[in-house]
Order: sequence, then C-alpha cells, then structure tokens
Amino acid sequence: MAYTRVHMRRLTSLLPLAALLATANCAGKPAADDDFTSFSGLDQKSDSFSYRMKIVGSLDYNAAAAVVPYTHAPRYRAVKFGGRAGDAIDVWVRSADGDAVAWVLDNSFHVLGTNDDADADTLDAHIALTLPASKSDTHYIVIRDYALTAATFDVELTGPAGYSVWCAHDEDCVAVSIGGCCPDGTLVAVNTSAVDDYATATACTIPQHACPEYIHLDTRVAECDAPAGVCGMVEIADIACGAHSTNSHSCPDGYTCNAPGTDAAGHCVLQ
Repeated sequence: MAYTRVHMRRLTSLLPLAALLATANCAGKPAADDDFTSFSGLDQKSDSFSYRMKIVGSLDYNAAAAVVPYTHAPRYRAVKFGGRAGDAIDVWVRSADGDAVAWVLDNSFHVLGTNDDADADTLDAHIALTLPASKSDTHYIVIRDYALTAATFDVELTGPAGYSVWCAHDEDCVAVSIGGCCPDGTLVAVNTSAVDDYATATACTIPQHACPEYIHLDTRVAECDAPAGVCGMVEIADIACGAHSTNSHSCPDGYTCNAPGTDAAGHCVLQ
C-alpha cells in the first residue's frame, strides 16, 4: 500500500500528477507500455524522428557509464550500442533525481526488454537479457523519466568482453565499422589482431534487406583502458593525454595535447 521513502519524495515533487500517483500508491504504478515500432525505417535526422527521440551517443560493453541529461522534449533519449546474437547484456539506468524507465531495442525498434523499477526500493531501471538474432548489430538503450520531468541518468552497459580484450597499449586497439547488414557509420574498438575475426562474425547473412538511408559520423577513437586491459571507444574531448603516467594517451591526427609532459593529464584540442 505505501510507497517507499524515495517514492514519497517523488510524489511531493510532482504535484501535477498527484491524482495518478495517488492511484499508483494503492494499485502499483501503471506500466510504461510505450511502443517504438513507428520509428522503424525513419531517417534519424527527420523531424518525425527527432520530435520524439534524440540519440545522444554510443556506448561500448563494459565502458564507463554514459551521463544522459533528460527533459520531456523530445520524449525519449537513446544510446546506441553494438551487440551480436547470443550476447548476454546487463543494463542499469540510474538517477539521483529521476524515475528511470528503460528499454532495449533492436535496429528495427522492436522491444527486447524493458523495466521501470528494478525492485521495490529503487526508481532505477535494470534489464538483463540475451540478445536474439537480428539483421543488424546496432541496438539501442532508450530511456525516459516516468513522469517526463527533467533528470539526469547514468546508463551502464555490461556485456561479453568479446573482441575488445587483450590490450596493454593504445596501439593494440583499432576502430572498425560496427558491421552487420546495415552499417551506419558507428565504430567499435577491437584488438588489432582480431579485425578479420570481427568482420567475419559481423558479416551480413541476409541476402536481401533494406537499410535506413543515413550515416552516423562517429568521431570517437579507439584506446586501451590499460588497468582493465580492454579496448574501448572514447570521445576526443575525453582523452586524457600527455601525463607522466602508464595510462596516458595520445591525441589523434589534427589535434594536440594542451598539457604535454605534466603530472596531470591534459585535453586534446584542435591544432
């Protein structure tokens, strides 16, 4: 009958939804049964798409959580990731000021998994599933706030190490196309010795297929997280460059480090 303390805190902050939440207090929150099939085939740069969903970036397995600011317009935020059939994935969407609702979708925007509250004591969302076969390796983690109020979400994606293991230095990692039947410009980081194996594993096996007519300009670069020994993709602005440390990184062509040779890491800036 009673909400947990954290639910009650949200109730007092959402006065316009008082009637709805009063009902939910007695009968449980109404399920978020959003449907995304109308997004299939839409150009992601079109108004009909962007009015309803914003793709805010990409996330690799076992990388640092993506921080996603949320407002009600557009209704959804999406983080893209590459996954293959049989991959066991674990998704957490956490927030200190919001009520997370999350979905995992395939590239046709079919719902593979969804969650609102992971348990009775949290407003965080948690999805664990094994990815089924799909015509593309591209998948999406889609989120919104339950009450469509402003919040900040941390999106964490755990999956198999796969082709991203065995790196000690940045030179061990390379960015390659995500592959599949509809490569859209998204890049993934693999070990330099596994490029051919990755291409074989992600080759399209569907003779005839239609793909969306858009290309994503992925400017991230591949680097090695030396302590973890895992290759990953990183935004250029997030490269920790030039420091006197065993895990310092270099800037890509066209950029230079603004603090080379210092104890603290610098940032890559345009030359």
